[in-house]
Amino acid sequence: MTDQLDPTAVTPRADPGFVLRFQDNREPAVPAGRFRIGVGQSLPLPDPDQPPEQYLTDTEEFFEIRAPQFALDDERVHAVNPAPDSTADFTGTLAHVTLADPLLPWMRHLTESTRTAPAAPWLALLLFAEGELPADPESAGLTSTMTAQELTADAPGVRHPGIAPSQIEGDPTALCETVDIPGDVFQAVAPRTDELRLLLHVREVRTDLGLRGEQLAEGQFAVVVANRLPDRELALRYAAHLVSLEGCASILADADAGRLTGAESVRLAALRSWSFTSVPAEGGGFTGRVRNFLFDERGRPRDLPLRMPEPPQAAPPGADPAAYATARARLLAGRLPLAYRVESGEQTYAWYRGPLTAEPAQPLPPTPAAGWTNAAQLLVYEQAWGVFDASWAAAWALGRALALADADFTATLSAWHARARSRAAAMAQRLAAPGLGADPAAQDASALDAGVLDPGVLDAGVLAARQARALAPRPFGRMLEELVADGSAARVLRAATDPVQSRAAALPPALPGRRARVSGRRGEGRAARVAGLLADPPSTMRAALTAQLAEAAEPVEAWLDRLRLLTGVPFADLVPDERMLPTESLRVFYVDPGWLTALQAGATGIAITGELDADLARAAAPWAARARGEDTGDSARAGVLIRSGLVRDCPGLLVRPYRGTGPTRTPIRVLRQAELGPDVLLVLFDAVPDEIELAEPPEGLSFGVDIAPGGARVVDLRKLTRPVAEEIHGASFPDPVGGDGLRRYLRADPSGRPAVLDLRPDDPSGLLRALGERLSGLGEGSAAEFGPAALAVQLVNAPRRQLITRGASA
Repeated sequence: MTDQLDPTAVTPRADPGFVLRFQDNREPAVPAGRFRIGVGQSLPLPDPDQPPEQYLTDTEEFFEIRAPQFALDDERVHAVNPAPDSTADFTGTLAHVTLADPLLPWMRHLTESTRTAPAAPWLALLLFAEGELPADPESAGLTSTMTAQELTADAPGVRHPGIAPSQIEGDPTALCETVDIPGDVFQAVAPRTDELRLLLHVREVRTDLGLRGEQLAEGQFAVVVANRLPDRELALRYAAHLVSLEGCASILADADAGRLTGAESVRLAALRSWSFTSVPAEGGGFTGRVRNFLFDERGRPRDLPLRMPEPPQAAPPGADPAAYATARARLLAGRLPLAYRVESGEQTYAWYRGPLTAEPAQPLPPTPAAGWTNAAQLLVYEQAWGVFDASWAAAWALGRALALADADFTATLSAWHARARSRAAAMAQRLAAPGLGADPAAQDASALDAGVLDPGVLDAGVLAARQARALAPRPFGRMLEELVADGSAARVLRAATDPVQSRAAALPPALPGRRARVSGRRGEGRAARVAGLLADPPSTMRAALTAQLAEAAEPVEAWLDRLRLLTGVPFADLVPDERMLPTESLRVFYVDPGWLTALQAGATGIAITGELDADLARAAAPWAARARGEDTGDSARAGVLIRSGLVRDCPGLLVRPYRGTGPTRTPIRVLRQAELGPDVLLVLFDAVPDEIELAEPPEGLSFGVDIAPGGARVVDLRKLTRPVAEEIHGASFPDPVGGDGLRRYLRADPSGRPAVLDLRPDDPSGLLRALGERLSGLGEGSAAEFGPAALAVQLVNAPRRQLITRGASA
């Protein structure tokens, strides 16, 4: 067993919770097969001419070590990659199988006659495109079922494993799956004999990591990697077959020498088969698309703020320089001139900007005492130029329209206001009772002298306790309120009074000259106090009212929280002109809190029917603080908009904002990430970031090659010294990359395109030696010791990422 990498050093820099250890192989002490052990004993006598005397009889025992030969149980396969029947851009991916038994690939051998420890593994993972296998033209992963005896029997035009009937372990009539491969196709895609060991390694995982794709469970595993890359230009389906090469040394020798032809086929046992579809991503995949976001064709940084294309600095001939400078500043701030009709009917234009701004927005003016009750209050008039800025006014009108369009929200908000009026009236009636005034010192001293009031009421503590009791919920009273609200009380009343005549008709007539009692001055004073309490509730009443209405307010607040995250806001209100967000672009923005305040004010205003509703909303509505422009919870401050096929081609795209840069940066919370269309992604942050990271979603461990900015296939290099597996910044293979990249290290596949790794470990021009020399030149080990484990480290496909730093792109 060889172990090239220090197990304590193969920990990713970010420490995601797992430790990997790669080893070249794990050969068993004894391979699978039948074995004989003979034991004998003899003692020599003093006389050398006398034969030794044998006290014990010689013993001979036979035993058998078994391993899978023609079939593989499902529990022996830990994972396959790409996933069966998956569809994605796999043009840079080398398929692989992870086996639960780390010894399995070395339990058997290639040669037909010898029983020595294997010099090469007996397993290989072969990849076939559509039309390459006659029995499976659509590359669905189909196989043929036959017995092991039939597999190893001679057939016209068929090369088969050279396994004698006596070497078949178990029942020779047991069924197995097989695949017939045309000789020229096998010769093109199969690894050379000396390459087989380089495509297998042992992986040890110290901890568990939950990722999509292959799960990195704890334990030791053998990994078999394919040597063929999917086509870069065509969308094709591929069949992957894990095949047994036991007894196939002569077939491999002929393939190495180029002696196989399409006139014969190679029949192998398929231990595991599946298929997947590779669809090359447009625009160069993640790397190409993201680079296009940030740089133009000449490599110059793009303008990333969300706004119209930047107009020239100098005013055009004949234009007023001051007016042009003002208009240019408005455009750079993210505004857009739109047609506008004033109240007098004249057609003009007004500036408009949605909630997403290219620059930090000016604050909203102080909220009026009655709140923002109409859109006209939020129009901004630029007197110097005679034009309006309708941004906040449009937000108010939009909020009102969205609220009215949602019948459930309208009913919920109206129900909150109805309950608020009922509860507030009951509380005010109780607080207006004698002895519960907010200011006991101001009560009528004559009433105290007359014994109407209790002297103890003047004590603040006693007053507070009595007010608390008065404001506390009353279950019976609440029950009556609910009966009135749902109509039960009215139905009971009708049932009790119909058809019996009303009680009023049975009352005796009033005595002549007797007047009905009317409220006196004391009653009029209490009514005035009730009105005053409702208009300006004391803090104790506000708190009690808010608490008793909390449950009714929850669905309203939830709807408004979604609204403040721009849920349901039409895209045209966010991006009013396509030129602000062209196809294949990324834009960053600030969020205008004033626009969100106006949006909410328009939505919550639909249930305000008078001054009482407005007063109660300001006093007890949890959303009232935001209506005043106060920040009382989650609120978006900045974000990113992406319009690109990357949104469709890379589901689960990660957008991570950070405060600060470098190792000391701290993450910022993402409040919302939503696909607004097939190719549009909106991400909102709760703070303005200094750095934004775009990254492919983690898909578990996979292998493959990388894509250079120019589109060439390369291998981004990783350290083989401490810290092992860390990316070497700016280092790739080959160097220089050139226009072809890895092309000269790839053999032609059956279609003639370069796609098969040309490892050739003993040839300086082969991929393995050249890659080892490149790493050796960087101080990363010796090229002579570059083996399967080190190659696996270089071929690990980590999710690609791109950093965007505030003020620059990285």
